[in-house]
Amino acid sequence: MFQKLRLKLTLINALIIVTLFLVLAAGAYYFAQFNINRRTVFIAQNMMTDIQSGLLNDLPLRGPGFSSPPKPPSGPPPLLPGPQPGHTFFFVKMSPSGSITFQSSSQPLPADALNALSQSALQSDSPQGTIELEESDYFYWKSPLNDANGTLILFHDLSSEQTMLRILLTALTVVGVLCALLSFGASFFMANRAMIPIKKAWQQQKDFLSDASHELRTPLAVIQANLDMIQTSPDETVASQSKWLDNIQQVSVSMAKLVDSLLFLARTDAQQPTLNKQVFSFSSALLQTVTQFEPAAAAKALSLETSTMPIPSGSYGDEARIKQVVAILLDNAIRHTPAGGKITVFLSQSDTKTYLTIADTGEGIEKKHLDKIFNRFYQIDASRNTGSSGLGLAIAKSIVEGHGGSITVDSTPGAGTTFTVEFPWG
Repeated sequence: MFQKLRLKLTLINALIIVTLFLVLAAGAYYFAQFNINRRTVFIAQNMMTDIQSGLLNDLPLRGPGFSSPPKPPSGPPPLLPGPQPGHTFFFVKMSPSGSITFQSSSQPLPADALNALSQSALQSDSPQGTIELEESDYFYWKSPLNDANGTLILFHDLSSEQTMLRILLTALTVVGVLCALLSFGASFFMANRAMIPIKKAWQQQKDFLSDASHELRTPLAVIQANLDMIQTSPDETVASQSKWLDNIQQVSVSMAKLVDSLLFLARTDAQQPTLNKQVFSFSSALLQTVTQFEPAAAAKALSLETSTMPIPSGSYGDEARIKQVVAILLDNAIRHTPAGGKITVFLSQSDTKTYLTIADTGEGIEKKHLDKIFNRFYQIDASRNTGSSGLGLAIAKSIVEGHGGSITVDSTPGAGTTFTVEFPWG
């Protein structure tokens, strides 16, 4: 599945990049062609005007690097400023009968070729266009002479322009091939990078379903076992079966809590609203939650100390979920702190943030586990699984982040663990 998806992403990305390049290349080619045609027409128009007005009587033969000698003061004025004609421009004057009466000195063609070219232009219905002669293209512009005694035809050999366009097209083709190869390689690299979070999310989903199934299978097996015990004595009274019924009730309550936790995380993943925020007293909510855990701490001979700074009653959040975070952290601290240990709860506030710290003197957590304990169903080892489903810290992190806060942990094996929760309430 992932290989097909990777190939699909690669091909799509490469196709998009190649398509964009083709569009840009075509635009560059046609833009160059348009500019060449526009320049040719502009020069031809100026030359036609000058020839018709008598300012230009001839086009001397010119080659690369040729520089025309300056004309005497009495001669005709030079061409107007702007693009100047090159050695590829030449013109002819034709009589009404269609014979050439004058040809410029710059014309490079043999007499028969020049006559054929002139006749083709003369017979054309368009005053300007392109004629192909001996595998070469010539631009022409024809106009009646001012004395209406014949036709003036201006020609321009397009060989140099076509050569330049062919070079441009070749360069674009070579660059296009290289671009296609590079785009495929880059797309493959990008597809591999894009597959990393997809694979991770897919694996997390598989793990979540597997772990959820396992966690639900265990209480269901316990319920089924207790029901089997009850069914072996169908004549017994309800009171005599209270042991098995109590077990079923306890397991059902635990399973209901597990299902609620799974539903909460599922709604969080789906970005559905899970928090009911309103103004509440953080100090009061914290003390209420700590009080609920005092019996459990006393049962293990644990010292549970609470210290709070004066916190304004203007905290804004979901009070019930904040209490759940405190309960999760206290439950973890009590379960993993040996008898005679100490648990400290400290609430403080700065100008912009509120801090909740819960520290214990328990067994601690190795460094390699610290970045994983907030993962769902994560258990450090079998000996640490003391009745927890492994969802508590994941839920706590989700609640805290839903309030725009953060939760961090610092732990030293054998010395204890400290959880610090930071809320954006000042």
